[in-house]
Formats: sequence, structure tokens, C-alpha cells
Amino acid sequence: MKPNYIILSMTALLFGLLATKTQAQVNLKSISAGASYWKPSLDYWNNKSMLLDYNLGEGAKFSSAIMPTAAVEIGLTKGLSIGGRVGVWKDEVSGPVKIGDVTRNEKLILSIIPVSLDVKYTFAKADAGTDTKTPFLTPYLGLSVSRYFINNDFSRVTPGSSSLSESQTGNNYGVQALVGAERKLVKKLYLALDVRYHLGSYNQVIKTSTTDAGIKEKVSLNGLEAGLSLKVKFK
Repeated sequence: MKPNYIILSMTALLFGLLATKTQAQVNLKSISAGASYWKPSLDYWNNKSMLLDYNLGEGAKFSSAIMPTAAVEIGLTKGLSIGGRVGVWKDEVSGPVKIGDVTRNEKLILSIIPVSLDVKYTFAKADAGTDTKTPFLTPYLGLSVSRYFINNDFSRVTPGSSSLSESQTGNNYGVQALVGAERKLVKKLYLALDVRYHLGSYNQVIKTSTTDAGIKEKVSLNGLEAGLSLKVKFK
């Protein structure tokens, strides 16, 4: 699915919802901060790249990492909201690499910042006269359009010789499907469990020398994310 098509579809959905709900009261619904466990595939790095030569041929792989998150949610109509969310994921791999009689030390630090626009529906408890008892859990589900900002920091140190340091940046679009539930702790403060599946990728330029134009390798960002957040609700 092309990024422009995703954005246009989501925009059309939002305007359609707003147009048909003329009595909607737009309001700041909540702000939240939390942490998630996310394990993106990173298939190229883990299965085909120079990381296979790290640790004297034993190889190294990127793994999962804890990602701090922050979000804001805007209520549109009863149960329906839009919101923005950002996270910061970071991991690194390093190890000695032996080329002939030369052993050098290499390190690659990968940072991913997913910025998402969420459309979410919350299954609020139906009105029941004067019964205002808070439900034990309030579930929700939604869909997100995301932009992933990528940064690579690569360094190489060859004892008794030169060193190399290089950074690369880029970005691309993706989508996330999400489900979750929230639980009221005290007045206005809620604990939320959020589970998302990321669908996205980016193109990594691979160079064999400093003068090489390089080739592009597709890196998958697909993977499951699960986390907790504390949410302050205003409405």
C-alpha cells in the first residue's frame, strides 16, 4: 500500500466522521506517558548484513528494546477520538571483525522514532440511569498512520590504523493496528495497556567504500509492541 494512499484514506475518514457528526464536541481527552516493549523485525540487519561477521564470525543481532512513549488524545464524539503518539526506540550491536590478519572493532547504533496519528474507538459503558459505577476495564481499538524516523550511527576502529565514523538518517511511512484497555486508578488517573502491530519498512543504503554510491536494501519494521502508560483524562 502506497504511503500517499494511506494518508489520503485516513484524511478522508477523519473529514467524513467530522462532517457526519455535526454535533461533535471536540475536546482534549487525555495526555499520557509510558513505556513499551517493541521488537521490530529488522530482517536485513539480522539475517543478511555485515552483522553476521561480528564477534569473529559468530554474528550479532538487534533485539527488542524498551521504548518510552508519550501521547495526546482529542475526543470527537462519544467513543471516537484521534490522537498523536511518539516513541523512541534504540538498540546497538558491536563486536570484533576479522578480515585476513586484521581484527577491527565495529559498532552500529540504530534509533527509530515512530510518530503516529491514531484513530481510536473506546467501548464506553452504556448509560444506565443513575448507575455511575466505573467499569473494571474499558477496551478500545484503532488504526494508526505512522512515520518512522531512522538514524544509524556506525563506527569502526582498527588498532594501529585509521578509524571511521558515519551517520545516516531517513524516514518512511507505515501503519499500526492497535487494541487495548484502560483502568481507572484514582480521579482522572488511568492505567492503560496498549498492544500494537507495526507494518512498515525503510530502504537502507549499503556502501562497500566511502566512494561507493551504494545499493538499497529493504529493512522490515514489522513487529509486535506491548506497553503500559499512565493517562490523565480531562473528559
